[in-house]
Amino acid sequence: MHHNALFGIAKAIVGSIWLFATACFFAPLRESAAGEFGRTLFGVLAVVHIVECLFYLGLLRKSPRPLAEEIWKTFLFGIVHVSMLRRELESGGGRA
Repeated sequence: MHHNALFGIAKAIVGSIWLFATACFFAPLRESAAGEFGRTLFGVLAVVHIVECLFYLGLLRKSPRPLAEEIWKTFLFGIVHVSMLRRELESGGGRA
């Protein structure tokens, strides 16, 4: 399978996890057995992805796109986005 397809699948999975975790703040999931788990998952995702944003800030700055866009995508998709950016930069798509 092509790398771009794998990255797309990985982004869809991470995005779905974010959606589930966010939905756990609202009815009917808020009151369900999954509610507390989802809200905890949301916090864990947020903390881990903030750490990733800080850890990979140097790499994110090398992107030809605005830094705010790269930070946002890293916050949402974490290492999946960072891996995509690395491949892009290795193929010559970044700033010096």
